[in-house]
Amino acid sequence: MAKSSRSKRGANRKRQQGRRQALPRQAAATRQAPAQKTATPPAEIQTLREEAETDATAEDKAVLTTEPRPDGMDLDGMWKMASEARELFKAQEARHSELASKLEAQQERLAEEKADVAKRASELDEQASRLDEDKSSVDDRTRRLGEQEIAIREREADADLGFEEKRREMLSKYDEVIEKRRETLGALEGELHEREDELEEKARKLDGREARLRWAEEALQEQQDDLEKRVDRRVSARHEEYDSELAAVTAERDQARADRDRHAEELAQRKDADRRLGQRNPEELIKKLDALQEQNDRLRDELAERPTADATRRLEDVAREQQSWQAERVDLTRQVAELKRRLAYADNDLGEREAQRDRIASLVSQGALLHKANEELRAEVGELVDRAESQSPFPACIEMDEDQDLQRAGQTGSFGSLQELAEHVRDHMASGDQPLYYSEADVRSFIAGLAMGRLILLQGISGTGKTSLPIAFASAVGTEASVIEVQAGWRDPQDLVGHYNSFEKRFHEKELLKALYRAGTPRWLDTIQIVLLDEMNLSYPEQYFSDMLSALERPGQQQLELMPHAVASPPNRFEGGSRLAIPPNVWFVGTANHDETTMNFADKTYDRAHVMEFPHQPQVFDVAPPEARHPVPFNAFEQAVKSAVQAHAPATGQIWAYLEDNLRVRLAKDFDIGWGPRLKRQMERYVPVVIETGGTPGEAADQLLSMRLLRKVKDRHST
Repeated sequence: MAKSSRSKRGANRKRQQGRRQALPRQAAATRQAPAQKTATPPAEIQTLREEAETDATAEDKAVLTTEPRPDGMDLDGMWKMASEARELFKAQEARHSELASKLEAQQERLAEEKADVAKRASELDEQASRLDEDKSSVDDRTRRLGEQEIAIREREADADLGFEEKRREMLSKYDEVIEKRRETLGALEGELHEREDELEEKARKLDGREARLRWAEEALQEQQDDLEKRVDRRVSARHEEYDSELAAVTAERDQARADRDRHAEELAQRKDADRRLGQRNPEELIKKLDALQEQNDRLRDELAERPTADATRRLEDVAREQQSWQAERVDLTRQVAELKRRLAYADNDLGEREAQRDRIASLVSQGALLHKANEELRAEVGELVDRAESQSPFPACIEMDEDQDLQRAGQTGSFGSLQELAEHVRDHMASGDQPLYYSEADVRSFIAGLAMGRLILLQGISGTGKTSLPIAFASAVGTEASVIEVQAGWRDPQDLVGHYNSFEKRFHEKELLKALYRAGTPRWLDTIQIVLLDEMNLSYPEQYFSDMLSALERPGQQQLELMPHAVASPPNRFEGGSRLAIPPNVWFVGTANHDETTMNFADKTYDRAHVMEFPHQPQVFDVAPPEARHPVPFNAFEQAVKSAVQAHAPATGQIWAYLEDNLRVRLAKDFDIGWGPRLKRQMERYVPVVIETGGTPGEAADQLLSMRLLRKVKDRHST
């Protein structure tokens, strides 16, 4: 049945394709007919075009370049409109064919699923039969055990009373075996009923899907049949319209030929008259006669006004004298121009000499000033060099070494548990002058991210609290976050840390270097220090943050190489006079917006970081102002994380086993996603802290799966 319907649909498509191809050929034939320049487009073409647009999608309408107009269109426009209607019908036909193929594929999948269901049903029947056999076997064994029990009791009734305890023990064991067999039988029967119900539910769903597919196929066939009928009607009506137009054009052609013959006869008569008049028309002759009459009148007037012979001679003498005077005037004018030119040259030469004299005086004065300024600069440079040689290249770090407040150990508070820390942080952030509301899951995820690694990325649209969270968290744990605003032009680690000026012999210390050095002082060494990189992806982090990314991958060896050689009088915390160890109590938190002005993070940055996405609308909740407390001790926080890791290691192992056994092959095969030992190390610290702060293993697994693994699907596959 499916094969016959497919062959019928193929025949319909071939007939429709023939009609579509005939449409532009007929329009082109009308275009080549010798008709008038404009004509009203056939109503049938316009109707077909409108119907094609009605069923077309936005992608199909991309081929349209003309607009149907009721006030007339030339034959080129009619031909183009017919071609576009044909393209729309072809697109609809292709889409219908694709839908039909999809329906056939769905039918094949349904058939496979039916076969699979039937196979599973047979397997369930076999299991049921085996369960029946097991049940009968259990019944037989129960009966035999009962008989054995009776026999044993009869024998023991005649035995010594000394065997009474042993007999009771044996009977209790037999009772336990019988009870376990009965429980197993009940469980198997319940599982059998559940599987039968599940099989019936799947069968009902398959029947519903099959009915919907049959309905969709019938609807598609009806649409194709209706489309074929409409095209047949439109083509026949179009043929009649074109025949009537062709008859009208033929009549107009005959009338034009008659008009041509009449005009040819009139032209011959006109040529004969032009030949007799010298190829001039009457208007030209009249104009020429009028011109001759005016010329005759003018000559008559001139003759009456002409002077006598004496007056003529006097006029000739005056003319000769005028010519002599004009020649003399020209010679004098040339002499005056030459004198003026010589005077101008003399003036220019005098002005240039005076200007040169002024420039010489000015240069002499400037030379004296420059000599004096040079001497002053020499003295200033010498003073700067002497001062630089006597001072350390790291003045800010040296100043911290000399600050007595920073060199004294700071006072820290007590540490209860990770859950108490999460509750305190959330309440503290929501009770300030500008309250910030974060969900319990977000706070748990942030604290677990601190335990997982030293880099956290906060993503989301503007205004969701990405920048406020690390600042408020630092305030809640008793410290202040160091905010560093990333610039779009950063391309080198020196843009972030600073650079050495060999002329000044001074290292220009950036805010990050100061924050790292300050975090390692005794005042702050036992506190949690946050370094906030605001708008971290305005430039490529893999370039300006490369040294930090490499250092964070070396636990226990996290150092920044600031200079290629050791310097004189380095700060106290410098190793080898040129390297600064990154304090273990420092975390880097980067915020990121994703728009046309920002860059995308590379996978190696994501793999080293804990990523959080913020909701668009935070949920407001009531909170009582928390009590003031001393800074949270860093060492106590680390010890609490280690205790949580040991306490919840089994849950971590279950999640890791689930990823390895159920998702590794599927994600690698279908989505090209894999992971290595780094993910296991991060999971071993992240999952226990989420659980310890009040979360569940499922919550922790969902966050890791979505932000560390499934995030990589973005931009790799089409929709």
